[in-house]
Amino acid sequence: MDQQVLSAELAFRPKEITASVSGIPKPGDQVVASTAAKEKHETRGKKYAPKRSPKYARPATEHLKSPSNKEAPEQKEIVVHEWSDIPGPLHEAVIASLKEVCHDIDTLARSGYKVREMTQEDLEGYSKCMNCGERKRVLDTKSKTDCFYHPVKRNHQKKQYKYPCCGKKQACASLPAHVYAPVQDFLLQNWRNYRLTPSSEPGRCRPRCVVALDCEMVEVEGGSAEVAQICAVDILTGEVIVDKYVVPSKTVTDWRTPWSGMSQRLLEEMIDAGKTVNGWEEARKALWAHIDPDTILVGQSLQHDLDIMRMVHLSVIDTAIFSREAVAKDCKQNWGLKRLCKQMLDRDIQQSRKGHDCLEDTMATREVVLWCVRHPDKFQEWAVSQRASMREADAHRKWKQKESDNAQVKQPRESVSQVLAE
Repeated sequence: MDQQVLSAELAFRPKEITASVSGIPKPGDQVVASTAAKEKHETRGKKYAPKRSPKYARPATEHLKSPSNKEAPEQKEIVVHEWSDIPGPLHEAVIASLKEVCHDIDTLARSGYKVREMTQEDLEGYSKCMNCGERKRVLDTKSKTDCFYHPVKRNHQKKQYKYPCCGKKQACASLPAHVYAPVQDFLLQNWRNYRLTPSSEPGRCRPRCVVALDCEMVEVEGGSAEVAQICAVDILTGEVIVDKYVVPSKTVTDWRTPWSGMSQRLLEEMIDAGKTVNGWEEARKALWAHIDPDTILVGQSLQHDLDIMRMVHLSVIDTAIFSREAVAKDCKQNWGLKRLCKQMLDRDIQQSRKGHDCLEDTMATREVVLWCVRHPDKFQEWAVSQRASMREADAHRKWKQKESDNAQVKQPRESVSQVLAE
């Protein structure tokens, strides 16, 4: 990060001008407008004219073809963006810069990534405490580690930010040991299916060097999640190498449309258009056809995308970890992709009311990581500004906490026994 890559200057795609110079009317020329053009001109000047969301040509590798007797497939609203180009001679410099910022195994493990295939010992010893909620590998069920917890949990639906039992964030109760619940069957089944990214097989296409990845997920029977769409983009060329909808292997109980952008109607239309694969295993194979263990995968909170496809991959750049560590090594705050794009690139994404667009998020992740590598000085300036904002927010929070504590001195707090009785 300290060494600037001066040679890796990225060019941007210029806007294409389709109108010819000869077609522009000169002053004094008489212009004959059609009836449709007049109506469009009259509507454009009205204050309350209906607004239309802009669209951009989806750079998919396949064209959707729907039967003539059916409606066109439902499309999500997407924002127009110009994505950056990397000239061929600069590919090696960009790859070298990205390799320097890949996360080590310890960082990935601390952030929730699976760093190896699960063994039987892992499956039997991985559980969750019913009191404090801490999830970790426990090989000795009679562990003597103290358990600190809150006897009364917060109600997130009522937006409770403090624990009702004590009004504080720090645990107010303790036990001499954790009480672990049995691991759910669907989690055990998922963990058994984790596989390392395989090496490239002879005769297969050459694996990509750097790939941006994003997945959309839905909830299925049993409370687990499954991948519903997968997009992968070659960071060097900007080529869309995977853009597939995925038919879940179980019955969908929640489409999570505000986030995934998925719906039953959309999935059915994608099936008719022939742009789907069956199940997460087929989606994983579609990605594995383009990558190998040395491929650098780039994503925002990528551990969730790898988990949904039961993948173990160690060459990773997570923009959430990357930005968080730039602010401070011990920082626990995460910056979402939408926020990073606005602050770093001054671009608005995820504006559609129909949910996130998987391809747009993938391209946005590509732009964020390229901006950080291309502008290391600006990236450090961004980190300094975020540290200052966090200090101001922390000072304001402490002031609010002090005001709240002073108010509680005048009005005695209910005892723990009274709260439990309710």
